[in-house]
Amino acid sequence: MTVKFLISKSLAKMNVDDFVGKSLLTDREKNLQQALVYAFGAVYRELLAEYIPLQTREKATFKDKKLSATSLSKHILYPISVLKDSKRLDFQTDAENIYTTESGELTVVYTYLPETELTLDTEVNFIGVSDDLITDGILAQYYFATGTYELAKNYDVAYRDKLWKLKYKGKELKLKAGRWVK
Repeated sequence: MTVKFLISKSLAKMNVDDFVGKSLLTDREKNLQQALVYAFGAVYRELLAEYIPLQTREKATFKDKKLSATSLSKHILYPISVLKDSKRLDFQTDAENIYTTESGELTVVYTYLPETELTLDTEVNFIGVSDDLITDGILAQYYFATGTYELAKNYDVAYRDKLWKLKYKGKELKLKAGRWVK
């Protein structure tokens, strides 16, 4: 799906005529479109950072058992593992570096955020995420930014509920027995 598609779906939920495909937009339409793209950016980053992280693996050279995170080819969120010949090595991080027990060429597995600037034609695909979930998030962000707090709250509740179902779908949740159970 494209950002254009998601903005069109958001406009439909707002009961606003879809103007995204028009060649000439009024100032009001331009501002609304820009605000919705901005709101999508916030939802996009949240989904990638917390719910559906993108992963990659990359060979990197550790000097003195240290690697600067900025030397990786993508914008790292957090490292998952450091490997040498498919064997996991212990590692630690700080704000700028990854430290491990060995030096040399090692493989770093990490999550990242794409550095693509979002435009209407940007293609976004979240496996298992519906456009309804994303548009609820967009509208929650948009209405909060514009001060329409009641609508923002309603869309945010729907968005968070769908995120919860996405995160725990198919997982059985059990509560441990409390003191009252004998």
